Amino acid sequence: MSAIPQPQAEPYPIRFGTEQQFSRLRELLSQAGYVQENMEGHFRLHKVGEAEFEVESRSIEKSPPFDALARMFLQGKSFDKSEIPGILGQELVGLFADLGLVDIENGRYVATVALYATDGLYIVSDRWCGVDGTPFQPPVDVVYPAILGTTRGFLSSIPSTPCKAFLELCAGTGIAALLAARSGAEHSWAYDIAARSVHFAEFNRRLNGISNVTNAQGDLYAAANGRTFDRIVGHPPYVPVLEPKYVFYDGGQDGEQITRRMVQELPNYLEEKGLFICVSLGSDRLNEPFEDRIRKWLGDKSSEFDVGLFIRSEMEPAVQALNDVIRGRGSVEQVQRWKEVLKLLKIVSFVFGAMFIYRHGEKREGVTVRRSTGKSCGLKDIESVLEWERIVARDQHLELLRTARLKTAPECHLNATYVLREGNWTPEKQRILIDEPFKMELDAPGWTLELLAACDGNRTGKKLFEMFKAKEILEPATSFEQFAEILRLLASGGWIAIKL
Repeated sequence: MSAIPQPQAEPYPIRFGTEQQFSRLRELLSQAGYVQENMEGHFRLHKVGEAEFEVESRSIEKSPPFDALARMFLQGKSFDKSEIPGILGQELVGLFADLGLVDIENGRYVATVALYATDGLYIVSDRWCGVDGTPFQPPVDVVYPAILGTTRGFLSSIPSTPCKAFLELCAGTGIAALLAARSGAEHSWAYDIAARSVHFAEFNRRLNGISNVTNAQGDLYAAANGRTFDRIVGHPPYVPVLEPKYVFYDGGQDGEQITRRMVQELPNYLEEKGLFICVSLGSDRLNEPFEDRIRKWLGDKSSEFDVGLFIRSEMEPAVQALNDVIRGRGSVEQVQRWKEVLKLLKIVSFVFGAMFIYRHGEKREGVTVRRSTGKSCGLKDIESVLEWERIVARDQHLELLRTARLKTAPECHLNATYVLREGNWTPEKQRILIDEPFKMELDAPGWTLELLAACDGNRTGKKLFEMFKAKEILEPATSFEQFAEILRLLASGGWIAIKL
């Protein structure tokens, strides 16, 4: 059975109903056309500030019921008490009232929360706007919407493959745990430090009729009570702040306060062959890149883990120092405070992206991978590069490179710098680059370019080695192992693909 949050001193807007009520609500919402396919392409939620959002509406002329539901739950519009039952039907309006999804203010129906369809689920989160455009001040423990781009990126980083025990930390609406339970997890758990989020997550579980999810309140792993998991995910608060304000938002002065604790405690909760995925902000420090610091957080069990960091964007520290002032949330004096904090922490760059930490369960050192992702990069690309690095760590790559056919990636391109010497343009510097699925650069001598041209998908590493030996491009004493090291580097960077 799922954990049922106990009533708090401060009431929540939504109330738990019976299984029959939730089932009927899903039916009536579907009959009204309030479904995902009708929302896609018509509504887009934009982040404006810390907890400020706006809905871009393109066209909502689907049907009167859909129009009314969208305006009420997505755009914060109110409806006259005598008008809305005729549009939606008395039964649906009654269910909304019984479950606390709507209230009556000054003779008009208003939504108490945001309700939307996404990923085949109905999800409730806190509202993101005031009623009829009035000023809106969210609670400090506001439940963050599950349809923003950052959340969508987090969800797309999680494999949908079955697992035994799935845990979502900093769960908010609990959407990741719900999707995992639906995708084949034997059981999912969703933990959040905020009682309000746990209440909303439990409401969402019941709203979708999913039984194999447990929601519980606790600081990170505190609610686990010794339980371990083979998949743990988290999208923690990560915004650097000088002073705390919102539970979902504040990541401490370096943005890493919650993320760091997640990783430090991970060895106690992640099973062998288990995977941890976290999407957050981190920082490169002077002489200490973020991925190396992640590994240090794992402590004396660090060698048991493979660490992958996949960066989506980078930001200079000076930009963070100005953000609060630019957005109207701080004073000019705070810029100096930020500069002092960033200097003390020795931060040289903020990086945003996903970390993948895998407990390999093998007799070897853990591998560390860092990549900057391109626009087309997806979960399969991340999984492929991590698996390749594991093959290398096991010393299994030599035979693979010897027998597999190699093909240069079509995205590979060359940048060359030429200088004029004695009347002839001579290449001084050559770099091979690739933008997809990862952004990589490598200094390349001339014979490397010839090697890439020869990787046509038909030649194996052995054939290439023999060909370059015959052409005397390689020194006579060069071994295949030395040649394969170049192939390994090109494969790791994505310049060549291995065709099995």
